[in-house]
Amino acid sequence: MKFKSQYLVLITAALSLSSCIAPLVIGGGATVGAIATKEKGITGTVTDSQISVTLKAKLYQFDPDLYSKVTVNVQSGEVLLAGTVTKAEWQVEAERIAWEVNGVQHVVNHIEVSQEGEGIGTMLQDSVITTQVKANLLCDGDIRSLNYSIKTVNGTVYIMGIAQSQAELDKVGKYASSVKGVKKVMSFAKIKEDTSGAPAETKEENSTEIKEEAPAESK
Repeated sequence: MKFKSQYLVLITAALSLSSCIAPLVIGGGATVGAIATKEKGITGTVTDSQISVTLKAKLYQFDPDLYSKVTVNVQSGEVLLAGTVTKAEWQVEAERIAWEVNGVQHVVNHIEVSQEGEGIGTMLQDSVITTQVKANLLCDGDIRSLNYSIKTVNGTVYIMGIAQSQAELDKVGKYASSVKGVKKVMSFAKIKEDTSGAPAETKEENSTEIKEEAPAESK
């Protein structure tokens, strides 16, 4: 209960930083309409949802602890795995399980291995960052925020979805990198006109790295 209360306080604080709070709270009747405005349309969204549900179920069946430590995000058949696990073999197993799910076109594995794992405080901070980034996008009328999926793991913000243009995607990246606590921003979003299936401005690890925290200067 204590952690739940802290979570609500942090989320509320994040939202209070934005002047665009209302759009974040929508009723159940508005959900389908919101989904329909995405570039993929209702059919594409449902397919990605099915992949996500199936993959999460398989991860849980493999090991409930692995399920709790790995976040899953699916956009147009592309699966992003992120999180921190304590066993190196789980990093491989999670990707193997993802490829077993019908409909998966590509898997991006950003699972890190650490003996310490991810603490409650880190998870709460990640939630605050994600909420603030989404709020920033919603407040900008020039950005089709529903076309983007935002995830934050250990201070790294992952951007997936469909951008209307490179300029819009650059703007989204700047919003993400400006949020306090963000260490790195990784974009796997695609440009709308790009039908090849490759991420925009593909670089190392098949992604666009927008921001990375600078290392401390040696004395």
